[in-house]
Amino acid sequence: MKKLYSEVLSNVFKILLTILVSLSAINLLSTVVYSVNETAYFDYAYELDSFVSLFGTVLFYIVLVVYLVWIYRIHMDLQSLFPFYSRSPGMALACNMIPIFNIYGIPSVFLRIGRQFDGTPSTSRQGQFIIGMVAPLILLYLLDNSVSRYLARLDTEPSATLLIVSGVLTTALYTCYLTLCVQISRALARSAQQAASPAPDLDAASGIAPERSAVPQHAYRLK
Repeated sequence: MKKLYSEVLSNVFKILLTILVSLSAINLLSTVVYSVNETAYFDYAYELDSFVSLFGTVLFYIVLVVYLVWIYRIHMDLQSLFPFYSRSPGMALACNMIPIFNIYGIPSVFLRIGRQFDGTPSTSRQGQFIIGMVAPLILLYLLDNSVSRYLARLDTEPSATLLIVSGVLTTALYTCYLTLCVQISRALARSAQQAASPAPDLDAASGIAPERSAVPQHAYRLK
C-alpha cells in the first residue's frame, strides 16, 4: 500500500484530540457541579478542575500546531493520490490561518476534501459524512469564538449558565474535529490501498474507472 505522508501524524492527532475532548468534558462536568452546589465543587472538584484547565490550555496549543502540520500533510497525500486535486497544501494552510478569511477557508477545505472522496466509490461514505460535518463545524466554530470573546471581555464573574454553554460548544467543536480526522484518515487509507491494488486504473481526478469494451477480448484474437 502507498505510504501516506499523514499516516503517523493522523494517529498522533487522533490521540491528542481524544485527550482534549475528555479534558473539555471534565471541565464541563465540573462547571455543572459548580452551578448546582458550590460547596461540593470547592470540596471535591476544584483542584481537579484547576489541573484540567491548565493542562487543557497547554494541550490546546500543542493540538493547534499539530493540526496545521496535519492539514498540510493531508493535502500532500491528496495531491499524491489525486494529481489533479485543486487545492495545494500551502493554500490549505492559508485557509485555516488567515483571520476572517478562515471563516470561509476552514469549511471550504473540508468541503473540497469531502467532495473528492465522495466521487470515489470506495470512499463515498466517508466523503458524504465529511460534507455533512461542514455546516456543524463552522457553526460551532463561530459560536464558540463569539462566546469565548464575550467571556474574555466581562468585567464581572460570568454566570454558571454561560460557562456551561461555553463548555458544551467547546466540547462539541473538539468532537467535530476528532470525527473529521477519523473519517479523513480512513478515506485516505482506503484510497492508498486502492491505488496499490491491481484493480482497473482510476481517473486521478474523479476516481471513476474508464469504460471497458463490451466485446470479449478473444474476439479480437480471432480476427
